[in-house]
Amino acid sequence: MTLERALCWVHVCIERIAQQHPWVPFRWQLSQVQVVPEGTPAPVSTENAEWALARVGLYTDEAEGYYLNCTAPQPAWFVHYRVDTDDNTDARPEVRLVTLSYHEAGRLLDASETVENLPTDDFTARWLAEFAQTHFVPEVKKRRRAASFRGANQRDQGPSEGELA
Repeated sequence: MTLERALCWVHVCIERIAQQHPWVPFRWQLSQVQVVPEGTPAPVSTENAEWALARVGLYTDEAEGYYLNCTAPQPAWFVHYRVDTDDNTDARPEVRLVTLSYHEAGRLLDASETVENLPTDDFTARWLAEFAQTHFVPEVKKRRRAASFRGANQRDQGPSEGELA
């Protein structure tokens, strides 16, 4: 995991959890995300655990989302997966995306997708913080001119260009 490539590989484990429910006897739940060397094959899936290998890249246009994650009390991995239940079979979860960006996870949640999270290890948290510190530039807030200082014809138009709402 280096900033030059801003890339790492992870193994993701989603476990089958039994439930006491007459129509839904189990559910799938994210249980593990661990950084592995590139080229390491994912462990073999079992009846009660689905393993996947996923690539995690950091991108400069998501720097604000990484910054929000690494400044949270506990930085987290966000894992998006789907379980295709359309064919009435015992469907398995399929990992679609692993990210460290709050914004990316939020967009998926807004689209009603399944996103679960787990805390990152300390090494990943430091890597993420270093990337965010290098690439995140906070937006400069501009002063808003009070409505009383604008002319009567400008007050109803909302903020002028360059002013905050």
